Amino acid sequence: MNNKLFFILILMLLGANLFGQERTISGTVSDDIGDLLIGVNVVYGPGLGVITDIDGRYSLKLASGEYDLVISYVGCETQEKHIVVSEKNLYINFVLKTITLQEVEIVGDVAKTRETPIAFSNVTPAKIEEQLASQDIPLILNSTPGVYATASGGGDGDARINIRGFNQRNVAVMLDGIPVNDMENGWVYWSNWFGLDAVMRYTQVQRGLGASKLAIPSVGGTINIATKGIENDKGITLKQEFGNDGFMRTSLGITTGRLPKGWGVTFAGSYKRGDGWVDQTWTKGWFYFLRVDKEIGNHMLSFSAMGAPQEHGQRSYKKYISTFDTKYALEAGMTQEFIDKNETGGLPTNMGLRYNPNWGYLSRAYITPTDTVFPNAEPTSTANNFYHKPMFSLRDFWSVNERLYISNVLYLSLGNGGGQSFSTTPEIDPNTGQQDLQSQYNSNLKIPYNPLHLEKISSNIMRNAVNNHFWLGLLSTFDYAINDEFSLSGGLDLRTYKGEHYREVQDLFGGLYYLDNGNKNEDSTTKKCEGDKIGYYNDALVRWGGIFAQAKYQRGNLTTFLNLTTSVSGYKRIDYFILHDPGETANETPWKYIPGFTLKGGANYNLNESMNVFMNLGFLSKAQRFNNVYDRSNLLFRDIKNEQVRAIELGYSFVKPIFTLNVNTYYTSWLNKPADRAMSTEIDGEFYSVNINDMNARHLGIEFEFAIKILDNLTFESLLSLGDWQWTSADTARVYNDNGEQIDSQPFNAKGLYVGDAAQFQNRESLRWEIVRGLYVTGVFTWFGKHYSEFNPMDYDHDESPGSFDEDGNPIQSWKIPDYYTVDFHAGYSWRIKKVGFQVRGSVINALDNIFITDAQNNDPYLTTHSSTFDANSAGVFMGMGRRFNLSLRLNL
Repeated sequence: MNNKLFFILILMLLGANLFGQERTISGTVSDDIGDLLIGVNVVYGPGLGVITDIDGRYSLKLASGEYDLVISYVGCETQEKHIVVSEKNLYINFVLKTITLQEVEIVGDVAKTRETPIAFSNVTPAKIEEQLASQDIPLILNSTPGVYATASGGGDGDARINIRGFNQRNVAVMLDGIPVNDMENGWVYWSNWFGLDAVMRYTQVQRGLGASKLAIPSVGGTINIATKGIENDKGITLKQEFGNDGFMRTSLGITTGRLPKGWGVTFAGSYKRGDGWVDQTWTKGWFYFLRVDKEIGNHMLSFSAMGAPQEHGQRSYKKYISTFDTKYALEAGMTQEFIDKNETGGLPTNMGLRYNPNWGYLSRAYITPTDTVFPNAEPTSTANNFYHKPMFSLRDFWSVNERLYISNVLYLSLGNGGGQSFSTTPEIDPNTGQQDLQSQYNSNLKIPYNPLHLEKISSNIMRNAVNNHFWLGLLSTFDYAINDEFSLSGGLDLRTYKGEHYREVQDLFGGLYYLDNGNKNEDSTTKKCEGDKIGYYNDALVRWGGIFAQAKYQRGNLTTFLNLTTSVSGYKRIDYFILHDPGETANETPWKYIPGFTLKGGANYNLNESMNVFMNLGFLSKAQRFNNVYDRSNLLFRDIKNEQVRAIELGYSFVKPIFTLNVNTYYTSWLNKPADRAMSTEIDGEFYSVNINDMNARHLGIEFEFAIKILDNLTFESLLSLGDWQWTSADTARVYNDNGEQIDSQPFNAKGLYVGDAAQFQNRESLRWEIVRGLYVTGVFTWFGKHYSEFNPMDYDHDESPGSFDEDGNPIQSWKIPDYYTVDFHAGYSWRIKKVGFQVRGSVINALDNIFITDAQNNDPYLTTHSSTFDANSAGVFMGMGRRFNLSLRLNL
């Protein structure tokens, strides 16, 4: 009997212990655009619960049993979820739907999970904070499928990005809904956007034609960036960063949140300086951001101003692989014979990965004929960039009623600056491997010095290529919910732009003046001094008008949309140096207007609470860029035809609290892709620039992206992108005059050649371990492959370039860059002392110090001993940067 009582007592104690043991229920809470929310109430009973922290996280300790969680936040729909707590910890993420549409949703065209039928990835502010490590913004986007971003020559802000094989001329970049791609050539200069990471609310990468209603160049994709404002919580942040090669950055951010009477102010400022990992790629820059919001009834008025005045050294041109590392060059396919030939010819060899040819030593001290040593010689860069592009915007977001929203954005961009270079590339000093600037300077001084020789004409000078611009735009948008299922949106997109382009004398380099014949209205003996315009001087004027409309249907598990956009691009060129009539002060072309349009649609269907499928397809007719409409002689190109893009995409998503999977496949056909360089043809004894049409390419691929929460504090993420991008053209491009008569032809055959300039294979694996609350370490492995060097398909002409084809008459593939991988590590710790939060973070980029090539040009024509062998011997390359580090300390008040 006593034994039975003892056994029953043991069972009761075990049961009490089992049922009394607490489990952890944790996760994050975000809104429907992926922004993590701070201060969300997560409760499971009257007076019982927690609020989310600064990272949008919550954590509850609950005993076994059943609970009803209630998640509530101002401006969002309250969400309830029934949970059963048993033997395992639970990890549950919540996504709250906003009650009213936000301006960023209407103007920025933000894609939403399980609703918008496109492929997209959100890059959270937390990931940017942990992994950007003061790199250019595009480089962290390598963490999304289909993206290939590099630092190019290694200069600060010189990064470039490709999405699905399309370069950034064909990737739309939107900042708070405002397009920022250059109005003339479509490029994005990331040095102008330094500091944005300090004020980012979110970053979203949309692949393919994207969700934007505007007629923007989103062939490869769209990068949507939104900044902080009144909707963010009050706080002050101070951040200090240190990095390799003397890098230092100090940042300050202030956000008031929503103040009494509906005011809100956000301010950020940042300063950086550094010597650069690549030789003489020093950097110095400031960033400022101010946004003032005011609620007036149903209106939200907002004024913002931002800019990043900066200057930095550059590595402008690609070089032979052997210039940097002969051992790696041999492994990559260069021959020892070719390397020896270059070295014998006096070309720099095995100079190291940091090597930059765009600088040399210079002493400006007084020199006599007998001097052979030049005192106080200092490193002097011949490739610098300096620019300031402030942008201002004034917004009115009007909630007319529960169904109608109207947004008007007036914005202004003012660009001033350019790039510095030497008028003629100096010879290489065999003693240093750098440019021999001293000989150029001495030559201009007329050394050996003759006091009777007063005419010190500079034969070579330092010059600036100035590119100023004035850009004014108006973006007016409405969104009207006809009923609970149908909504209609549309608006206007108006822009006017003037680009001012000229060269100027920056430094006479020891001489008294410079002779230049760029201005055809002046005598060739006209003396030019520092600050005078030389070479060229012209204005590019662009007008843009667009009308867009979109219908959306949403019922139950189905969401569909149809979008139609029409636009007209107007181009005009004014040249001040090429004058046709005596007495002219400017040579103006007539306006050339080119229409374009976009038609796209898609559908998303939620199969159940975890799975959804989507499809989208579209057609885009895109006007040629400015440089393919008017040439440098102010003559209109012949045979101008729009680029045409046809695209279709399919996708599938599976979402669970601890596991997510996204799979999408795409097919894009690009017709009439413009050639990188113009072709000229003779008409009645005169030469005209012409566009070569019928150059077509096909991009198809499949992308995988998944994440799994192995443990509550251990997350694994993976992505895989497999592309098959090929040129499909094998034809004779025919050139027609204005009367429709054929006047010339250009045969080419690039059929079956892989598209170059980006890796077609991408794999990324990352593991994040939060060792204890606030302490994390992340390891990232990234692999790029199937990367072919850039080339021009027009080079494949049987008559002009017979060596471009093999014995069977097939075009020879562009040189394939060796596959490469990098390993990065990130770690940090966050803690609070009373009301002050502290964050210490550190990153090691390319931790294994691997050697690899990021960019290459096939048969590079700018190499000293140009060849066309389609191999490593003929390729000009940029090497990837070696091991770097970044440390930061951040205070949150």
